[in-house]
Amino acid sequence: MSREVWLRPNRRIFVVASGGLALVAAGGIMLLVMASHGGLFALGCAMLGLGLLGIAAMIQSALQPRLAYENGELLVFLGSARPYRVPIEVVECFFLGQGPSLLSVSMFSRQSESPESSTIVVRLAESAEQWKHFEVRPDHGLWCDGYITIRGTLCEPINADRLKELNHRLVQVHREQRQQQDQETA
Repeated sequence: MSREVWLRPNRRIFVVASGGLALVAAGGIMLLVMASHGGLFALGCAMLGLGLLGIAAMIQSALQPRLAYENGELLVFLGSARPYRVPIEVVECFFLGQGPSLLSVSMFSRQSESPESSTIVVRLAESAEQWKHFEVRPDHGLWCDGYITIRGTLCEPINADRLKELNHRLVQVHREQRQQQDQETA
């Protein structure tokens, strides 16, 4: 079975970040053109390399889903290259939450804290002790006490319709699993 994406990344954020990295790479190219050797040439090489590596990382992040389903497992991508593979039978539901976006606050803003954003919370079965807590990248989400929180800043827009779609698909997958188990025991 192929991977089915359930929650996509926020590609707009990666486009903006890649734009800044493209400027760094362009500055590196300018230095390479202007200086044939020496310190400016080395700085140009470093800037070009840093910009291109950053753009490659942004592309990889923009293509990686936040949640996906594959072979009876919910794949949870919270900042690592490899997903956490949670058995779908321990996933109970998805619900809407609210939490800090962890976006940096502008120095011109009167706010002292990061603005809030919507989150998707994945509730796991209480009996699934091995899935209670994992260390994940805080800017991507939080995983504790059997709840996985995915920050809305790094995924597609979260709203009531999106949440209904996720829960509807989860119910479908649970039904398919039960039917398959019933067929195997018959």
